[in-house]
Amino acid sequence: MRTSSAALERLLAVAEPTRLRILNCLAAAPLFVSDLQAVLDLPQPTVSRHLQVLRRAELVRDTPVAQFVLYRLRRDGGPPGRMLRAILDALADDDRLRLERARAADRSRIHTRLRAAAQERPRRPRAR
Repeated sequence: MRTSSAALERLLAVAEPTRLRILNCLAAAPLFVSDLQAVLDLPQPTVSRHLQVLRRAELVRDTPVAQFVLYRLRRDGGPPGRMLRAILDALADDDRLRLERARAADRSRIHTRLRAAAQERPRRPRAR
């Protein structure tokens, strides 16, 4: 992909309102598809389809975690990273997007607390 076409693909990916909302949520914290579904009130196929476009545009990256996939923003210091940061910074004035970002951060904190609690619990031996 040539640089100009890569930049155009990124801009087109960000220009779609649902993808912009997804990026806004991922700016708060890495999230699973189910988290994005809950925060954005969208069906799983819709969220997954938009994440695929964002992944192809190299705006998000995915990490398998057991049977799930954790999505996060690709944060780099190059032009794509600076462009994405500028766009996401501009969203700070939108009340709806600010609320969605806060809800996304809350979902991420809940997962972190649940994981920490699960690791602290001693496992019982299985009855035979």
